[in-house]
Amino acid sequence: MKNNFANKLVVFTGPSAVGKDTVEVEVMKYLPLKKVVTTTTRLPRSDEKRGVHRHFITKDRFRELIKQDALIEHNYFSGNYYGTQWKDMQRPVKDGYVPLLDVDPNEADNIQKRNPDALVIFLKAESLGVLKKRLMARGGTVDEISDRLQLAKEAMRKEHAFAYSVVNKEGHLDETVRLVKKIIRNYLGV
Repeated sequence: MKNNFANKLVVFTGPSAVGKDTVEVEVMKYLPLKKVVTTTTRLPRSDEKRGVHRHFITKDRFRELIKQDALIEHNYFSGNYYGTQWKDMQRPVKDGYVPLLDVDPNEADNIQKRNPDALVIFLKAESLGVLKKRLMARGGTVDEISDRLQLAKEAMRKEHAFAYSVVNKEGHLDETVRLVKKIIRNYLGV
């Protein structure tokens, strides 16, 4: 099958708990995007399935992937590794889809430097207060929430590096999805 989108890549980035996963699920209903399964050393959350949401591996195995240059990007946060394997980037393309990545702003910046044609969309909450509320609802220790809020502040400083920044306002998911779909349609030419 010929893939007209073979050289395209869509990247969502932004702080934790801004709604990236929710927006992605909605956008994928309407556009030829397929989320790339990423790899981590953290334990699965109760709603995550191995090989569907993420590949869950040991730290030793992850370090082997780094040595083998098998990752397009990787990061270390709060005692765990996170990254995307090159082989997983190819799966959506083979199926006729555009790969969709969800990575932190530092990794999005690195991907954008290596692939200037990638579309990077920075998603954010309307305020740090709203973000804190979302992080608390998601769960985690006080230290983890504090660490993620600090990372959110750092992420906001990177916002200017990306062509698009979209506010995912509480209670306005439809509006956010409509804007993100428009941005991606323009990028894909559909």
